[in-house]
Parts: sequence; C-alpha cells; structure tokens
Amino acid sequence: MSDRSAPSPTTARVLLATAVLTVVAGLTLAPRAVAWPARTLVLDALEHLPPRWNDLLLGGNADTALNIAFFVPLGAALALLLPLRWSPASVLVAAAVSLTVEVAQTVLPGRVSDPGDVVANTAGALVGTVVVVFARVMFRGDPGSAQRGSRRRA
Repeated sequence: MSDRSAPSPTTARVLLATAVLTVVAGLTLAPRAVAWPARTLVLDALEHLPPRWNDLLLGGNADTALNIAFFVPLGAALALLLPLRWSPASVLVAAAVSLTVEVAQTVLPGRVSDPGDVVANTAGALVGTVVVVFARVMFRGDPGSAQRGSRRRA
C-alpha cells in the first residue's frame, strides 16, 4: 500500500531545505559582525509596524521572537520533505539543529550560547511544521472518495 500523502523528494524541495539550513547555519554560526547586520535590519523593519503589531509579534522580547521566526522556514522545509505521518519528525530534526548550533556557539568567539534559544527555535519549527501539515491535509483531498462514489453509481 502506497502512502499517497508522501511527497516526492523533488529537487526543488531538497534545494529549499538545503538553502534554509544553509541560511540558518550561516547566520547562527557566522561571526557577530556578519550576523548582527541581518538582525538589525529585521528589527529596524519591525519598528515601522504599528506599536500594537510590534507588541503582538515581539511580545516585549525581540530576541525570542526572532529565534521563533527564524526556525519557522526550517520546520516547514523539513516537513515538506517527509511523508505526512512523519512530519512531526521535522520538529525533532530542527531541535537537533538548534541544539547543535548552541553547542557550537560555546566555542565560537563572539557568539553566546543560550539554552532558551533551543526552546524558541523549536517552537518556530513547530509553527512551520503545523502550517505545512495543515496545508497538506486541507489541499490533498480524498482521492478514494471519487472511486467509492463511482462504485456506488455502478
């Protein structure tokens, strides 16, 4: 029996996941002089939002909000590579990536490791995974329903 909800590991999906993972690794492991301008750019852009939106999005803690948002694409990209029933594994893989990054940051000059980042990053991966799972469930339809309907009419 085949799993109709299993995505084919297309080149585009693999390239997307690789690109997202590369950006995550680059920004989290790069020297602060490289990563900090990207962080500042995002925070500057968020300052142009109405104050209520800023409070809602950042919740008073910009670093946590950015860590959550940063891993949403990774969770989504990983979930797209897996069969639907295995999609939750994307959260575990993203958590492992985050843990690896935080451990690596303990030995990188100018970087600070924070266990709270692993929690925030994993939460972001969960959000990305949930979005992909929801979309796949909503848009896949039930291919068997057309076959069952044709059998009833016959």
